[in-house]
Amino acid sequence: MGEEFERVETMELPGTIAVDDPGPVVAHMASYRAWADQHDVPFEATVERARTILVDHIAQHGTFEITCVGGVLVCRR
Repeated sequence: MGEEFERVETMELPGTIAVDDPGPVVAHMASYRAWADQHDVPFEATVERARTILVDHIAQHGTFEITCVGGVLVCRR
């Protein structure tokens, strides 16, 4: 971006996603099926193992938390 704009600012938007149901996390993982098929990943077994881990974690802790960082680029010429 620095090659095209005189000034580039990054505004980070950190956050936490907390789920009490494994469904949304498993659905997100399922969206990677095409990538997994290209790399010989045992997709179904991986998703099922993740589901098991999530169910156990949620049962023990009440939620599963995912930290994330999004952001906005502000670019000026």
